[in-house]
Amino acid sequence: MTQEHSPVQSAPADGPDVSPALEVALLTWEYPPIPTAKGRVACETAHALAAHGVNVRVFTMDRDDVVRTDHDRIEVIGCAGRITGLRRLMKTIPGLEHIAAAAAFRECVQDEHERRPFDLIEATNCGAPAAMLMDCGLPVVIRNTAPHALDAADDDSFGSRLSRFVARGLEARCANTAAAVISNTRTHARFIKDWYGFQPGNIHMVTPVSVDPQIVRTGASLPYPPLHARLRLAYIGDGAPRKGLDELLIAFDIVVHSAQAKDDPLPELHVIGLAPPDMEARMDRLSLSQIAREQILDFGRLTDDSMSHVLARCHGIIAPSRYQSTGSVYREAAAFGRPLIACAEDPTAVEFVEKYGCGRLAQECTPGSLSRTIMSTFANRADLVQMRHRGLDAAKTWNRDEFGARTLQVYRRAMNLAPISLPAFQDARARLAQPHS
Repeated sequence: MTQEHSPVQSAPADGPDVSPALEVALLTWEYPPIPTAKGRVACETAHALAAHGVNVRVFTMDRDDVVRTDHDRIEVIGCAGRITGLRRLMKTIPGLEHIAAAAAFRECVQDEHERRPFDLIEATNCGAPAAMLMDCGLPVVIRNTAPHALDAADDDSFGSRLSRFVARGLEARCANTAAAVISNTRTHARFIKDWYGFQPGNIHMVTPVSVDPQIVRTGASLPYPPLHARLRLAYIGDGAPRKGLDELLIAFDIVVHSAQAKDDPLPELHVIGLAPPDMEARMDRLSLSQIAREQILDFGRLTDDSMSHVLARCHGIIAPSRYQSTGSVYREAAAFGRPLIACAEDPTAVEFVEKYGCGRLAQECTPGSLSRTIMSTFANRADLVQMRHRGLDAAKTWNRDEFGARTLQVYRRAMNLAPISLPAFQDARARLAQPHS
């Protein structure tokens, strides 16, 4: 991949800055409207950069078309159509599926680079989509979410073990050879450092992710349900084992039977984010009681607007993850003004709850610990109002302007220290140091 920018012309001394905008390729697996945490991070990154005058082309594997977005500096390019022929076969072979996807990403990025050259590539660590772009001549920045192995199939078959081994190796190579690496919290940065075995001297910055301003506005205007109403709780997330959904469902069964024994109104659990066929099979496997099943409402994957309608009826959000990388669900709970119950097994949750005081922690991700925390937290509902206001106040600080500025600081370091001698990249560095049009 070669850089083809022409030298940047200096603006007249008394005229406006006409420096070309920075061109960034952003590699992700999912992007809205698919409502996933990884897609949310990519969307926030793209919009935060665009707000600072950066042109962002998002490459994603969840579609095969090219679309404009609600921002004229953001374009979304689907890469799924590049999985054909040999790559389609490779996707069925453990370990090689990661290579096939990386090759597809590289081909898409290269085609776009020839059309309009990039200055920098940012990619998620998960699954190493940038694995075949690390030597392309452009600075590559890796933004860490959860490593692939944490959510991969956890069986002991040779194929699963091989797939996790290959993914981890590719991710570690990307992280250790990147021009810079970004993690979302201090605890996340420590985990990533140990997971990938970072070498001394690697640039590793902590940059908290913003929250969609529309969610913040909606949350501020969303009324809280009456404190005397039937208790309604929400779970937002997928069914990965580390998210603790199985333990929560069993805990909710305990809470339902406790309410029944006291002749109290039965609570409800609203589940958001699961793939459609998953819930019934999950409840069967866990042998949930019929009375608990009748209080569980499975909404599947929802848009933000639909999610806000569901959360308007809920008193709190339960997110008992053993590990969260970005903590997006914690921040969304706060932004919607819903008290959070998280798990002390997750260092990010501990850091979040201690800092903002907008939730409670179950000591363990077990049905017993979760059920006790749910019942004690919502027994005194007057405390919920205080937690709600603390969350809403905290959400005002998670803005895209600061997120974009901090990301650009990382980009400056990555471009200044990247071992590139092409004159065009000297021009790119100069543009990055100036305000963008």
